[in-house]
Amino acid sequence: MASHTGDEPEADRTAPATGPRPARPGGTGQLRDTLRTTPALIVLGGAVLLVALAATAAVAVKSRAPATTLGERSAATAVDTSTTARQIYQGLADADVAASAVFLLPPTEDRRASLVTAYDASVHEVERTLTDSMGNAVGDPDRLTRLATIAARLKVYRGVVCAALRVAGPLPAAATGNRQPCPTAGAAEQAGTGSPAARAVLASAYAREASHYMSTELLTAAQGLWNYDTRLLLDARADARGWLAASVVVPLATLAALLVVQVWLHRRTRRRLNAGLLLASVSAAAVLAMLVSSWWHWPAADRGFPELERAIDAQSATQQRLGSLLAGRADVYLGLGASVDPAGHKADFDRRDLCLDPAGGAAPARDRIDCTALEETVWPARQSRTPDAFRGAVDTVLGGGSAGQAFVAAEGHLLTDLTTRNEEVSRMVSDLPETRRHLGAAAAWVTLLAAAGVVAGLRQRYLEYQ
Repeated sequence: MASHTGDEPEADRTAPATGPRPARPGGTGQLRDTLRTTPALIVLGGAVLLVALAATAAVAVKSRAPATTLGERSAATAVDTSTTARQIYQGLADADVAASAVFLLPPTEDRRASLVTAYDASVHEVERTLTDSMGNAVGDPDRLTRLATIAARLKVYRGVVCAALRVAGPLPAAATGNRQPCPTAGAAEQAGTGSPAARAVLASAYAREASHYMSTELLTAAQGLWNYDTRLLLDARADARGWLAASVVVPLATLAALLVVQVWLHRRTRRRLNAGLLLASVSAAAVLAMLVSSWWHWPAADRGFPELERAIDAQSATQQRLGSLLAGRADVYLGLGASVDPAGHKADFDRRDLCLDPAGGAAPARDRIDCTALEETVWPARQSRTPDAFRGAVDTVLGGGSAGQAFVAAEGHLLTDLTTRNEEVSRMVSDLPETRRHLGAAAAWVTLLAAAGVVAGLRQRYLEYQ
């Protein structure tokens, strides 16, 4: 009795009948007849299956990064890098505020030394953070380039501030703890500075150039780093959707193609099954299961991500608001100092929208300042003929003055708000499901086994028909 395990040759139901077949005119008909033969169809079916298996292997390997991005481990990495960007941004803004305030005071003023020390400390903290971040970003060329850009621009900024400090007048070494924030000036830089008034105007011009460079170049680059870090997850979410669909659809389509060829070969040859195609089908099903397991965490992460996205956007908005406040404070210092364009600094300050609205109601925004003292005392001080008006304005914006306290209070509120938002983002990140181990590499090897089964199984049938 004949066995039907699928390995014994039997008669083809579509075997040609005895006797000559009428010839068809032209080569096209002969080619069509050739392609309709069982051997040709076996080769064609094998080619389709191998292409499908190659596509499955490619999806399995390339879907690893999108599948693992939205998980607790990688999300926490993105939040950590954004924290570094925030530290860089904050340090740069603090340095600009301190450097701008220096030029309100004469070289002999005690408060000037403390401001220079604060500026120097902020700059060195940013440089340390940049060095550490560049060491940790070796595997991320894009982020490394952004960090290198900030470092190069910070060097330019420090050069302009140092020129302003040298023109304004040297500080006693003891006033800065025997540490000078700038290299010693050469003879050419020390000569020809003119009267104290002329030096003050020139120093203020340098300070304005430095502050403008900080606002337009350095802080912009720092904010770009912040946006780059915090957008990593947002972009990954959009990319992952397509790979999730491909990780399910492509293996399913490959499995379906294997079943179709298996059924066709059974009907064509009256064999119950083909061992090679059966092995390939089992392997394709295993690949599908492996990819589904690799993406199992993703639907829950995707559901929780819109809330995280809103929190990240609010975090970024608070960061930008803090930068505007500190830049506005620098505008006040520069406008009050020996600047050649105090009106320009006031216009810059007004564009930042930092003042409380007098008709704002009983609960004013805590991230804004009461600009009454600025309008009544500070901005008019340069043109005022009242004795000690300028000195009073300086006292108003520095230290314990009313305007100075308003800036400190608003900055404190924004820092508290930013800390709260950071904690909120961290909590949402911890709520994300942990990234599953991705089995794409193993799945690719299994597809290779499936391809071997296809070749072996169809080759056997092809040789029978030869």
